[in-house]
Amino acid sequence: MKPSIIDFLDEASKQIRYLIVNGRVYVVKKYASEPGLIKWFFISTSNLAIGKYPFKLDPFERLKREVYFMRHSKRGFNKPEILVVDYSNMVLVREFIRGDVYSYSAPSSVHYEVARQLGMCHEDGWVLGDSKISNFIYSVEKHVYIVDAEQAIREYSLDYSAWDLLVYVSTLTIDGYVKALYSRDVYDSIIENIITGYLQGNSNGREVFKTLLIREFKVLTYFLIPFPFNHVFVKKIEKYVSS
Repeated sequence: MKPSIIDFLDEASKQIRYLIVNGRVYVVKKYASEPGLIKWFFISTSNLAIGKYPFKLDPFERLKREVYFMRHSKRGFNKPEILVVDYSNMVLVREFIRGDVYSYSAPSSVHYEVARQLGMCHEDGWVLGDSKISNFIYSVEKHVYIVDAEQAIREYSLDYSAWDLLVYVSTLTIDGYVKALYSRDVYDSIIENIITGYLQGNSNGREVFKTLLIREFKVLTYFLIPFPFNHVFVKKIEKYVSS
């Protein structure tokens, strides 16, 4: 499968540097860096046509959103400790999280746990906006961390929750597309883990699923999740809504 626009944006979004002090590693994130601005320009302008999430391009707003989420979100994902916030220069220094970047090849228990934690965030009134899989890291103990929350906001919204779930499944499917083609059963099992994990984390999960079945979201699903897995995802969502 050729690199997707999501791969391009993910690579272009690198706006972090690593700082080693006395043997400890820290992450330095510069929100006004050119790659980060390019990333959010593409996403914000393309989202104007979709209109499904209130993305912010302004570096100061993205910094504020991330800090607020990391410090005030109580349920859901583990979060790195924020050590320094420089609002004048729009720079954040945080703890470095050791682990593996979440991907299609992660253990089944991790797929379940990422979805469960996302569901918990939504139930607690937080949405991420940018829920692509590379924003999550899992440790050896299978603890799941979120390391990028520039677009997170505090709002109970079925539409925004459905958007998060769709972006999550889309990026996971794109990441494992070739493997999924050769092993449909494994893909089915991963989606089952995601759906059941999400429902475990969010008691209102079926309402989010119903939102995904609204015509405009169905169109997005068929656009963002590659064929034939868009059809697989829709059918599984329909099964859980009707059960």
